[in-house]
Amino acid sequence: MKIGILGGSFDPIHNGHLNMALKSYEQYDLDEVWLIPNGNAPHKDSGKMADAADRLAMCELVANEYPFLKTCDIEIISEEYSYTYITVTKLQNMYPEHEFYFIMGADSLDYFEKWRKPEVIASVCKILVITRDEFSEEDMAEKIRRINTIFPADIRIVHCSKVDVSSTELRQKLDKDDVLPAVYEYICEHDLYGN
Repeated sequence: MKIGILGGSFDPIHNGHLNMALKSYEQYDLDEVWLIPNGNAPHKDSGKMADAADRLAMCELVANEYPFLKTCDIEIISEEYSYTYITVTKLQNMYPEHEFYFIMGADSLDYFEKWRKPEVIASVCKILVITRDEFSEEDMAEKIRRINTIFPADIRIVHCSKVDVSSTELRQKLDKDDVLPAVYEYICEHDLYGN
């Protein structure tokens, strides 16, 4: 199967994440997209994040409404730092029959070569990059060319209208139009962000 991988803190999962998953699924004929909430992320302060169980539960609520979405707790159950190259290598070893597509935003592509072992990610996955208004197609094509002078990478563009949602802003001022109703209810019921 062709599996899209969409990782993130999902704190909370919002319509922007859903749009990235949906457009990748549609444009690259994926069989599934797996939502992988960060576990012990080296660049995040886990003390300021909602509990991993809550973030996974919110992802599961979204996956319940979209049959092509699945959740994966591979990073949450791991005690080591959740570097992407480790996660995709584990997935490749666990599911050698699948073809993996790693989904990222154009902002991440801009510094992808500075990630921990990006060449490993590119060797395991095709890379799907979500277009962003601030990056032109020419800018992205040039960035892809530069990356391929450093290591081989199959990087493809996903055309996606911008959904202007920020998890940080959502945590500060919850707007029920930015998340699915089931997620909104979960946040309120568990008083996740104190608003």
